[in-house]
This record gives sequence, C-alpha cells and structure tokens, in this order.
Amino acid sequence: MATVECPKCGQTLSTTGLAPGTLITCACGNVTTAPSRLNRTWLVLALGLLACPCIGSVAAIAIPNFVRFGQRAKAAECKSNLKAWHTAQRYHFQDHRAYEPVFAKVGFAPERSNRYAYSVGQGPMEVRGTERSESPEGAVSIGVDTFRFTESRAIDLEALPAPVKKRLGLSGTCPDCNITMVCAGNTDNDETLDVWVISTGPLDLQAEDGEAAEPGEPLHFVDDTRS
Repeated sequence: MATVECPKCGQTLSTTGLAPGTLITCACGNVTTAPSRLNRTWLVLALGLLACPCIGSVAAIAIPNFVRFGQRAKAAECKSNLKAWHTAQRYHFQDHRAYEPVFAKVGFAPERSNRYAYSVGQGPMEVRGTERSESPEGAVSIGVDTFRFTESRAIDLEALPAPVKKRLGLSGTCPDCNITMVCAGNTDNDETLDVWVISTGPLDLQAEDGEAAEPGEPLHFVDDTRS
C-alpha cells in the first residue's frame, strides 16, 4: 500500500489509487498532496544510461579473465595426468630399479576426450583421430583426441619447443637415471601451445614466471593463458 507521512503530526496517510498532486486532508486538519511517482521503467533506463560508460571497461576486464579461467580448467587434465604418470614411474622404479618410457608397461592410459598430447620422446604414438583407436605396440606418445575435439589440431614432437624436446625420455644409466614427459595442448586455438613438463629428477628448465623445475612437480614451460 502506498503511503505518505503527514508533515504536521506524522500520521501515515494512504495514497493508494490517488493521482499525483491529489489533496489529502489529515485528521489533524493539515492538508498535503499525494507525491508524484517516477516511472520504474524510466528509472531503470536512466540507471542503465548512467552505467553505459562503465560497461565497456568492465567487459574488457571480465571477458579475458573468463577465457583464461576456461583455459586453466582445461589444463587441469594435463596436470592430473602428469602426476599420475610420475606416480606410475615411481612404482615401476621400486620394482625394477629403472624407469620405463612405454606407457602400457607402467599402466599410463589417459581417458579419451583428452585435449592434451603426452609424450616421452621419439617412438610410436597412439593417434586418437577416430572413434576407436588402438595403442600401437611400444607407444611412448598419445595424441590429442581430435575425433572428439574436431577444432583441435594434432600435436607431435616437431611442434614442441626445442628445450623441451631434447630433455624428453630417459637420461642417465639406471638405476642412476631419470625420465621426463611433456604434455601440450592448444587451449584457445591460436598458434601457441600450452606446454607442461614433469620429470623424476631435476631439470635445467624454468617456467615463464622464472620458477625452477622440481622433481615430480608439473612445470608450466609455456603458459598459453597469458594475454
């Protein structure tokens, strides 16, 4: 119910159904008028117009942040699989005193719908370009699921940064050895790949932010979420 307060005695007076400017007589004898009401639609439009200069600025900040958030969410696949591979290698080393580049021999088999490719170096690759793919014997790489993500391009060793390529696979003579794997994906369909590396031992590599590589920890060598 619409009301107005009597300016003389403070009594609440009903203005329901009264046109703006209609005279209202209070019980105290004071006469007041029904107040005008600003049309709600015009109020909303006015506020919108006042906000217009800010909309572009807000969008310029919010949209890129939203895109980067989506890219980081996709990268969670890569980091999770890198850690799973590293754990599998550690278990294998405990039993055999050696690391193993062949994925099947350590039980590393990422699920389909993978946006990232995984590799420990030169050798057979499981290509996921069809509905059902079979891993070739001795596979040391797994390609992007381009059957599921038709907009994604296949990624092979030649697409990787040179410092990463030359550090992949086994190094040293086991049991005094280490093994390194990379995962790479194109999270925003540009020319830059998002590249992560993990190793059982120290690596003379640094992330783009200067962070040093630590054994067993994924290193973000090329960050494709940077603007």
